[in-house]
Amino acid sequence: MLNYIFSIHIISRWKTIVVWSASMFLLALMFSGLYDSFKGEISDMIDNAPKLMEAMIGPLPKDTVTPESWLGIELYGLLFPILLGVIAVSAGASAIGAEEESGTIELILASPISRGRVVLEKSLGIMIQLAIVSGFLWVGIAIGSILFPFDVSLSNVLAATAMGWIFGTTVAYISMSAQALKGRKGLALGVGSGVVGLSYVMMVMSELLDGLNSLKYISLFNYYDGPSVLINGLNETSFAVMLVLSGLFLLVSLYGFYNRDVGI
Repeated sequence: MLNYIFSIHIISRWKTIVVWSASMFLLALMFSGLYDSFKGEISDMIDNAPKLMEAMIGPLPKDTVTPESWLGIELYGLLFPILLGVIAVSAGASAIGAEEESGTIELILASPISRGRVVLEKSLGIMIQLAIVSGFLWVGIAIGSILFPFDVSLSNVLAATAMGWIFGTTVAYISMSAQALKGRKGLALGVGSGVVGLSYVMMVMSELLDGLNSLKYISLFNYYDGPSVLINGLNETSFAVMLVLSGLFLLVSLYGFYNRDVGI
């Protein structure tokens, strides 16, 4: 039955899920509530913003600040993907790595459970974990739009949240594939963190230097592009790119764990 390892994965991480979900929810409420008070100051700031600021947090509104552009600047431009990236790197590196470090992987594989099932259920657990945490950000904004003068497009917010979710899933699977190939959780943490960091640096450099504009095509942040999605709706092409990347690194994880000697 395809649920035993998945269930254990979710249950063992319930505290982490609750803490991060609550944090996302409160962040969403906070920024929803602050919009009406700070939109004038943000407009003044944008008028004098250096090019570096736009490169770091995404496109800035050219005319007036709206709830969507406010969220793009304050929450979805950098804070949300970075926080989700931190969660994703840890989840991906420890999905199998924690089992190997604790020795429970031997008990799992000694039972009639294939290595492929372990990877697939762990990967499903990661997807659900990230979906729950991301979903609470959307719920917080939805409630904030009721409690405060914050007339935002909840469908576009959902699309931007989905882009964050697939961004996090891709990062998590990259981390998991490194651990599955080499059996070292520390290496997986480094690889995942490095991918997030380098992706961000390449995105900033591509915006600042004309000669390096092509760097954005190998940056996950370019495909995430939450601030633009908040304004224009879901970018199906970018979503598909990260979905394909997630699938490829899931296959790498399956291959690595199938063929690596785990000492059993």
